[in-house]
Amino acid sequence: MDKELELVEHKASILIDALPYIRDFNQKTVVIEYGCAEWLSGVEEQRLMQDIVLLKSVGMRPIVVHDTRMGLDKFRENKRIAKLLELCGVKAIGICGVDTETIGLMLDNDYIPVIVPNDIDNESEYIDPRETALEIAEKMQADKLVYLSKYPGIYKDEEKKDIYYKITVPEVEKLRKERNFPKEFDEIIGYGLQASKNGVNRVHILDGRIRHVLLIEFFSVNGAGTIFIETEAKLYLHELGK
Repeated sequence: MDKELELVEHKASILIDALPYIRDFNQKTVVIEYGCAEWLSGVEEQRLMQDIVLLKSVGMRPIVVHDTRMGLDKFRENKRIAKLLELCGVKAIGICGVDTETIGLMLDNDYIPVIVPNDIDNESEYIDPRETALEIAEKMQADKLVYLSKYPGIYKDEEKKDIYYKITVPEVEKLRKERNFPKEFDEIIGYGLQASKNGVNRVHILDGRIRHVLLIEFFSVNGAGTIFIETEAKLYLHELGK
């Protein structure tokens, strides 16, 4: 068989394999805390934006919450990220603070909202974007909350060879008592636990430096990081083989 045709058939099979995931995630809101910008090159960042746009193109409703690179103006950074998304062929709009009415309106009008945690009244304060992402996920009744950072997920042991793909809230709480996680990572775990307990169906902890990490996580069996779920009862149809 012609090698070019083989490549095309392989790409087609990947799309077919993704169909059950696309069906289950259609019209689901996903809040993405973009906390890995400082570790990405310009090319890597643009590639990540393309992946977010792809999520939207297959029917998901992404919301991006971002931190600010050291020394950069928060609101300029907000506009910059929105522009990167627009360069990928979608409508994106910057929003200051947790304005859920505006966020919902923009989603309904086919925009990707890009959120800077600060608004005009508190622009000089540092507001943790991870906490802002949690708040938005809860208030918007998001299906997914994604933390993109330098952490690949929760390792199964101290050797750090394998990570948990899927883990329940009680299991995470047990590990948190038994292990001494780095402070920053422990905070992410804490936000993830709170989200899971407050109605967010899935919390994903991912290493944002991995190429196409969002696509691998959402559209493959084993994913690319660690998922928190409240209980094993909360499974998608594709996870039940339906």
